[in-house]
Amino acid sequence: MKKTYLVFFLLTGLMVHAQENFLSLHEAVRSGLNRNAGLQEAYSVLEQKKNAWRQETGISDPEFTYFKEGISPGPGDIFEERRVSVSQSIEFPATIVYRLKGIREEVSALQMQIEAMEKQVKADVKSHYVEVIYALRLQKSRANQVQILTDLHKAVSTKLELGMANGIDLASVELQLEEARNDLDQSEWILHKERYSLFYAMGLPVERQRYDITFSDSLSVSEVEVDQILALTLLEQQPEFRSARHEFQAASYFLKEAKSNILPDFRLSLYRQDYGQGYDYTGFEVGMSFPLWYSLGQKGKINASRARVEEVGWKEERIRMEMKRNLEYAWHNYDISRKIINRYRESMRSKATELQRLSLRAYQLGEIDLLMLLNARQVFLNGEQHYLAAMRDYYLQLVTLERYLNQDLVF
Repeated sequence: MKKTYLVFFLLTGLMVHAQENFLSLHEAVRSGLNRNAGLQEAYSVLEQKKNAWRQETGISDPEFTYFKEGISPGPGDIFEERRVSVSQSIEFPATIVYRLKGIREEVSALQMQIEAMEKQVKADVKSHYVEVIYALRLQKSRANQVQILTDLHKAVSTKLELGMANGIDLASVELQLEEARNDLDQSEWILHKERYSLFYAMGLPVERQRYDITFSDSLSVSEVEVDQILALTLLEQQPEFRSARHEFQAASYFLKEAKSNILPDFRLSLYRQDYGQGYDYTGFEVGMSFPLWYSLGQKGKINASRARVEEVGWKEERIRMEMKRNLEYAWHNYDISRKIINRYRESMRSKATELQRLSLRAYQLGEIDLLMLLNARQVFLNGEQHYLAAMRDYYLQLVTLERYLNQDLVF
């Protein structure tokens, strides 16, 4: 009875340990959104931008002054006038309004950029997770190929001992077996590379990046018939495009701000005066500054702002074209990958597996030579490799389409 309990507790401990080290796609995405360094950096930049308007109100700090004149060199504190004043400089109101509106549009543009970054981080994490699964399946496929060639090596060695094969056949199989082992080693490197790319996208702390972390061996997908026309109509709703729109509005406001700089700024002063009997008098002063050196300052700022508006206009057009191109690529690659997968599952896999089995049996019976057996193996290998690559592309393109359709297609 004690042994039974001991085995039970050991198995339970192993199961709990395995669950603790299992990393699901959902957990990976959540970690990426919460810990991705680039995304967290963008949040900090947004917070800075949200508070930038407080420094751009066009109202400078008030200036307090103490003034005294006509001081007599004789005995006593004799003077003609002294005063205490406070002065305030204010930019032209229209200039302030345009600047603050521009900053507000910049905040909106940055918010849209962060929304786009969140989508990109989510897509990056999912893509790397897909790459990890692909690497795991590739490793399994190549391990299977090593096993097949090992069995073939035994078969050739047996036939050589019986005098039914020659040394060339054995050398050929041995060479292919070594190549298969090299491919298996390479698949291990691919797996490690994709694991750490995933950890980086997740923002996973270094101390938690362990070798015993396990992953799902498959993913669920939503079978969708993507309406290209509908998807294309969503382009201008994408955060990248909306961000560029806000940037354009911000640049337009800053251009108006630059033009408004030709209007005068104001300076107001209020003071209390003392002519020897106490601060019994009050005075004020109003001043205006005019841009007499327009060609040196304001004109350059206006030209630069106008060029910025043109720059952002072209950026908006570039983003529209890039999104349409990426969407078209993703859709067609998804469609083609799905056809390849269905064709392989429906007929090619079973036929290739059967061909592999029958060819090995026929070779053992002396019905075919080694060349035909190796050709059959190559057909099986090529089909499986194409299937794995198609599965990888299928998932990756669905991840890309997610960004434009605003729905989870891979989970």
